[in-house]
Amino acid sequence: MKDIIFYDAACPLCSRVVRFILKQERNKQLFFSALQGEHARSFLPKKGIYDVDMKTFYLFKKGTMYHRSSAALHLIPYLKWYFSALMVFWLIPRTLRDLVYNIISKNRYRLFKDRCELGNVDTQRML
Repeated sequence: MKDIIFYDAACPLCSRVVRFILKQERNKQLFFSALQGEHARSFLPKKGIYDVDMKTFYLFKKGTMYHRSSAALHLIPYLKWYFSALMVFWLIPRTLRDLVYNIISKNRYRLFKDRCELGNVDTQRML
């Protein structure tokens, strides 16, 4: 089964994060699906997500669905070796991590005004 990031394709911050991951990913294992897309609309309800929160992104990894800060931290092993220092954030309680995540998420359109086009990405990894 594929490991998939579900993200808000209209979000300026999300598009930047996807570009960052594509650039920094070690083994090109991840697939990407816009929350607004047909794949997400059919896949997520099968995993128990009926009300999609557009202020978060989801990571489906090895059969388990993660969201918010836990999804972000589960992405670290996919990135190049020098990002492994970020694993220290697992020491912060999830409630606190998600509080910070929610503040950024709530203000993402104000903080990041211009959407960053994905450009020439590997379209075979876009679902």
